[in-house]
Amino acid sequence: MSAADNDIDYDVFLTLSEDDMKEVGIMSFGARRRLSMVIKAANGAATKGYSQHDSSCSDDASITSDLDQPGSSSCQTSPRTTTRMAPSPHTVPSLPMKDNMPLPSKRFSLANWLPDQPGGDDLIQSLKNCVVVSSQQRIRLVKVAVTGLTETLGLYPTASDKTSLAREMVQMFPAVKDTTPGLEGHEHFYNNGSGFLEYRLKNSRMSLPQDKKKRKRRSRQELEVAAKSAKTVVAEDEEEPITPGDQEKVDWMRYSPPTGDNQKKHRDLFIDTFSFRRKIINGSPTITDVLCQFPRLQDMPELINLEFQLLYPDQCDNFISRWGRMKEQIILAGEGNASVLVQIQKFQPDDNRDLCALTALAFALHKSVVQVRGTSTSSSRENSLLFLVQSIPEGTDVEAAAKAKKPVYQQPFLLALGPARRPVQYFAVLDKVAVPCGTSLITAIDRLFKCHFVFNVHYSPALLHFWHFIAAFIYEVLDPHTVKPIIRSFASSVRAVEL
Repeated sequence: MSAADNDIDYDVFLTLSEDDMKEVGIMSFGARRRLSMVIKAANGAATKGYSQHDSSCSDDASITSDLDQPGSSSCQTSPRTTTRMAPSPHTVPSLPMKDNMPLPSKRFSLANWLPDQPGGDDLIQSLKNCVVVSSQQRIRLVKVAVTGLTETLGLYPTASDKTSLAREMVQMFPAVKDTTPGLEGHEHFYNNGSGFLEYRLKNSRMSLPQDKKKRKRRSRQELEVAAKSAKTVVAEDEEEPITPGDQEKVDWMRYSPPTGDNQKKHRDLFIDTFSFRRKIINGSPTITDVLCQFPRLQDMPELINLEFQLLYPDQCDNFISRWGRMKEQIILAGEGNASVLVQIQKFQPDDNRDLCALTALAFALHKSVVQVRGTSTSSSRENSLLFLVQSIPEGTDVEAAAKAKKPVYQQPFLLALGPARRPVQYFAVLDKVAVPCGTSLITAIDRLFKCHFVFNVHYSPALLHFWHFIAAFIYEVLDPHTVKPIIRSFASSVRAVEL
């Protein structure tokens, strides 16, 4: 079967994967790999380079002749010359390359496409004039961009095409740039098989018949995460050995209730037995089992903060020290989202600003579909807040309320005792145990977050994006490059707010 039989011209050739090459009969691994290198070079060439070749051209003849030779094994390229090589069964056209080329050549131009679309000029003006981009503006931009991309290049554009489009988007509209340190700025739109463009493309492909869908490949990011996980397992196997006296110290703390005289000893022994305790907790016991063996975590809840400090010495106080300024930025950034704005407007000026900001953050980063034990379930924004804080009337038996919680609330959450907007005390519900968290909402949220690490438990799926934002951009215990694009996008909007 020849390239001509499959209608493979030069443009189609530039989109071929190695699997596609197998389908048209190129069975030699070396030939496929060399062709892939040529395709990568071609997609990375400057637009000027293409124009130099177009004037002379029977490039398709040289490319398709190689596709017609399944056993060909001597493809040649001359990436630094603009002189066209004579076509032969074993050659491909040479394409000029530039060192440190910032952008791959564009086969689709958003700048040319967008003004001709309904409402395109209005979108251009709104994005060029704004400082903080709303989620509605971003969604509209992605929809229009992907529509143009697929109408021009089909539902399976190359990674180079998607990267080029993502870069063009942030060049046209600097306000949509991902300002996460260490990134170029376009990665939330597309990077290594993920991003807003890729998500939109996947949704567009859902209507395709199964036989028209390409095999799903693991992205480079997924492979890197898997590799890091493997290294983590190895590291855990190499942790410090347990000393003979650790169990005796743990037993003393377990059977010696804290008093004014021995609290310092409890703290000292708690620090001494850190490695012993982590080895037990990393074995994935339930929170109830951990509290049974280490009951001081319940009646001396400040030890939760101490444990987190031993885990992350430099990040322990980040939330308390940074929240005061960031909460106002979150509220202002959230006003760009219609559903968030509705919630913000429900708060009066003298209401709890901390609760207003946390509500705005939870609504802005709402995860509408969550996976619970392998089953997809929907979750409304209002219901997701119940996985963070639940209010009970003042005078309620807190221990009884914790034991009577609904089974759906598996992960740690807060019980707020008293009026919803002005509670008098907070408790973290861990399994069915209530642990005091003080009278301040921010102190309570700080302790609740740390409980996930201290007891080695997952975040609630409904609040996954919420907690990842806090972990990556406030505590800085999570690499911000690994979080979802929607989280980085909102973080960029927050940073853009000037108070």
